[in-house]
Amino acid sequence: MSANGVVAPAIQLPWKQFFAGGTIACAACVPSVSAQELKDFPACRTSKNQHRLELEQKYEFNGIRVFYTQTGPHALYTVADLNRNGVPDMVEDAALHLDTVRQIFNRNGFRDPLDSPRFRHAESIDIDFLNFDVYSPEITDKRGLSFSGVIRYPGSRIRADKCAISMAINSSLKGNHERVKDYLIPHELFHLYQYGYTMFRASWFLEGMAKWAEWVTLAENDRNPTLWSTPLPASAQELNERVFLNPNPYDVRHFWNRLAELAKKKEFPMIVPPELRNRRFADGTPVIRDNIWRGRALMLKILEGLDAEDDAAAQENKIQPYAWANEEQRNTAHNPRLMKVVQRALASYGIAGAEVRQFLAIDPVPSTPREGENRLIPSIPGRGHER
Repeated sequence: MSANGVVAPAIQLPWKQFFAGGTIACAACVPSVSAQELKDFPACRTSKNQHRLELEQKYEFNGIRVFYTQTGPHALYTVADLNRNGVPDMVEDAALHLDTVRQIFNRNGFRDPLDSPRFRHAESIDIDFLNFDVYSPEITDKRGLSFSGVIRYPGSRIRADKCAISMAINSSLKGNHERVKDYLIPHELFHLYQYGYTMFRASWFLEGMAKWAEWVTLAENDRNPTLWSTPLPASAQELNERVFLNPNPYDVRHFWNRLAELAKKKEFPMIVPPELRNRRFADGTPVIRDNIWRGRALMLKILEGLDAEDDAAAQENKIQPYAWANEEQRNTAHNPRLMKVVQRALASYGIAGAEVRQFLAIDPVPSTPREGENRLIPSIPGRGHER
């Protein structure tokens, strides 16, 4: 925090990031890592997923790979090519948006997923355009998916047997091109950042915070101002009803947005690399709609806190750091410790007022999930959350 009370973007780099592939200034900077710790990093798994093997076209941009097809069941619903460069605009816009958002996330202190020890074997971030009706009948109405596994596809020549982490975009859902230019890419990309920081997968954390992250390139002033004004929970009952047990995890965005609104006055302006400011989608509309993205430093502080907290939870439960079962990742018994990380991060800002005092005074307790909550869908290995 600076002398005037503004919180600077966090730049601490934990040992994990140094080891995971970030630039290393000197060998002495890297703490020793045991052979067992090396062994514990997740391996790159091999997949023969036929759906991805059917994507025979590839577009690359700044290290981002996009796989798609214009024929067969996974064909893009639109092949508009306004700039006539031979690449469908939907594909080109997805890569441009992902690269733009990724650079902004990184420049504002967030650790790139490829620099995370969990994804240390991954060489790229991929986008797969798949028809979700064909890919999995249970997700036909979803626009996007993110995946937490590091995968390679040796049966695909154009993938060059590279290990990657990925997201999937529904290629058949009409209107998805507009969503690619709007909130969909930031939302799914931020899930990859979340997975890189922590093994906790509570839906109120993953989806609610990812909804907040969508504002990185959206125009906040053009949206409903009430998204930022819903007061924080003032009691344990409110916390359970509005956050932990909220039947719609996307609706928990009001909680995360409010945290961001309260923190914004103590943060530096968003850092946007100058070379990104004039980027345009294929139709000429700007990629970055404004220069406002409130709450960045607070959210980063929370993610860094969760990075340490899941280490503690793994040690307590005698779990290998990256070998948590799906059920354990989503275990609602972890809710109190996640919320305490949030409370500690907010408390460090020293924000005055009854709203913050009441929220910080809550002692989170484990909540009992409603019937159907945290239901797993085992047909999609390595699957993350969807939008």
